Amino acid sequence: MSDLSKYGIDIIGLNNQEYKYQYPIDHLFFRNFENNEIEKSSLNCKIVLNKTDNYIDASFQIDGFVELICDRSLDKFDYDLNLNNRILFKYGEEDREIDDEVEMISRTRQTINMAQYIYEFVITGMPMKKLHPRYTENDTEEEIVYSSGSTPEESEKKDQEMDPRWEALKKLRNN
Repeated sequence: MSDLSKYGIDIIGLNNQEYKYQYPIDHLFFRNFENNEIEKSSLNCKIVLNKTDNYIDASFQIDGFVELICDRSLDKFDYDLNLNNRILFKYGEEDREIDDEVEMISRTRQTINMAQYIYEFVITGMPMKKLHPRYTENDTEEEIVYSSGSTPEESEKKDQEMDPRWEALKKLRNN
């Protein structure tokens, strides 16, 4: 397993300006996370940090591919990713997440590890329904119809031709 500390950025000594970082992301990166379904990938992550006195604006650009397994055929295929995400780290009294794009960090915090953010962006950038490209062109919403083997007209006719014993029981219930 690889070490995720190389994705840490020392923010304590940064001046108020723009900084650029670049990280290659391969399958070894994803092995550090539980419930990982990515066995093969070739991604490049570029991070642009813009530090000011009150916040750090981090823009992520992730390009490349991940290998997925088709939900329909179980064939492996490469899925291209081109993601652009942003997180704003605002200085405050404690470390906490405000929402999906804003986090509060304390002024005493020395580093921000970008590995978890990169992982989350890649995972959320993948499709829920993983279909091999050969199925995407003719993919329509599949409708599953359960049938008892008879048409609706036949079933209505059967309801009308009720067993006479049930008719007698219906009469008792209505009294």
